[in-house]
Amino acid sequence: MRTRIISAIIGIVILGFIVNTGGLIYTLGVCCLNLLALFELYTAFKNINIDINLFVSFFFTFAIYFISYFQNNLLLNFISFCFVMMISMSFTYNIINNKKVDLIGIVFTIFSFTYTTMLFVYFILTRNLVNGVYIVWWIFVITWVCDSAAFFTGTLFGKNKLAPDISPNKTIEGSIGGILLSSLASLVFIKLFLIDISIINAILFGILIGFFCEIGDLSASAIKRYCKVKDFSNIIPGHGGILDRFDSALFSFPIAYYLITLLHL
Repeated sequence: MRTRIISAIIGIVILGFIVNTGGLIYTLGVCCLNLLALFELYTAFKNINIDINLFVSFFFTFAIYFISYFQNNLLLNFISFCFVMMISMSFTYNIINNKKVDLIGIVFTIFSFTYTTMLFVYFILTRNLVNGVYIVWWIFVITWVCDSAAFFTGTLFGKNKLAPDISPNKTIEGSIGGILLSSLASLVFIKLFLIDISIINAILFGILIGFFCEIGDLSASAIKRYCKVKDFSNIIPGHGGILDRFDSALFSFPIAYYLITLLHL
């Protein structure tokens, strides 16, 4: 527990510096997290004899972050281009090196890129919004509160399993508690830092982010079960890997970005 707490404190300090600094530091920070997450998926799938093309994934991930920093207005269009090129290059790489097509490897390469890069890039898009630094912290606070509240509520009151085949310890009561306290955390945050946002929108934001935070957590658990691994890595002492810590946020940020842009928050 002591190691876990120390790691969490150090992680929050580093994250705080990166988020508040923004610019190139933020872009490079998110890019590093993204690349580490890709490598974690690579090793996880390797455990069940599935090879993803790490070179192709890394190449287009670098390209996307390069564009995000220098030509952010082209980012979403460029991502579509990257998908087309990734599929083409994956087939080409297989044909040249194996003289046959490893379709499973190609499919998992595209999935890995989608699950990591396509979701991490919303950390950049969200930070580039008006009041982006506050919005990023808003999302992180809701996500952290949801995770913690779901755990403690489930421990105290949990009786009905939520998804026993994926994550046996999660309960319906814990899930409800996490979402309810997410909305409360959202409300408190906007009262302190984003006073122009209405109470209704803050509560809606908290509920939806809390819900997708839990979906992200369960999705990561499903991947780990599929790959027969306990954690994606041990890069963060006491916490596991990058994907073990950011699984919830990966789903939170895209949903938050579109809620904010659609509702003009």
